Amino acid sequence: MNEDKLFKQMDSIRALTLKVFDDLSEALADKIPGGFRNSIRWNLGHIWTVQNSLLQNFGGITLDLPPRYIELFAPGTKPADWQGDIPTLDELKQHLENQPAKLQEHLAGKLDDQAAKPFLGYTTVGEILMFTLYHEGLHLGAIKALKNASSLT
Repeated sequence: MNEDKLFKQMDSIRALTLKVFDDLSEALADKIPGGFRNSIRWNLGHIWTVQNSLLQNFGGITLDLPPRYIELFAPGTKPADWQGDIPTLDELKQHLENQPAKLQEHLAGKLDDQAAKPFLGYTTVGEILMFTLYHEGLHLGAIKALKNASSLT
């Protein structure tokens, strides 16, 4: 697997995700327009949480994964169920900004390694990382849809 190209793609995709913060207020981050289950804040936290979770649980890489983030942002969670402290946009932005460099540090030279266990048929650490990039793109599309729908209300 071409490590440099994959890491460059990860950086490019993350740069697109980080652009979301340019015109994002705390209020807009928490809007859930009709027809949606989650907010922009949830999607941003979910991107970070799932990428770390998949690479840790299936890739076998030890990463920062606070239990609170699993409670808030794991698949199947939703803001309507949140209680207690919720990460600010600044906190989420910092996590998302720092994640690519941390992943590169942990994954350099390991992309062709066998995963600790397969995920959706993916059997190497690099394949799991590639899936997380696809996953991020899906949620970036959801964020854009949420922004558009919120501007209509």
